[in-house]
Amino acid sequence: MSNYTHWIYIVFLFTLNFLGIILLFRHDWSLLAQSYRTQEPPPSNISGMESGSVGFIYYKGTLNVGITRQGLYLSIFPLFSFRLPPLLIPWSAIRKIEPANRMFMERFRLYLSSPEIKLILRKDVLEPAKEYLAAQGFEWI
Repeated sequence: MSNYTHWIYIVFLFTLNFLGIILLFRHDWSLLAQSYRTQEPPPSNISGMESGSVGFIYYKGTLNVGITRQGLYLSIFPLFSFRLPPLLIPWSAIRKIEPANRMFMERFRLYLSSPEIKLILRKDVLEPAKEYLAAQGFEWI
């Protein structure tokens, strides 16, 4: 194998891995978008540059989270949101909530009913949703 062929092989493998990571990054968000895509503008109480998880992907400082009467509004910082639309997940789509604390940060894990994807968000961000979650039968921990 020549040196040139060796480099082509390395570049090919790197590109293949990179594309796989991008597809993984988009997978859970795209599944949610099939049901919860929204054209609504962000709510006035939007909390930007948040960190949290959607499925297996952790969004560090790129998540926007808002609370509305209709549900949980999620979007990604515009620079990183290529073809990932904003979401408005109705409160009725949440089937279970449990603490998911980490070190000194209080967080909650929200289990969605369809598709079965988990969200992890800071307790402070979810605080305005207390009454909406209580209406769905969830006690605020």
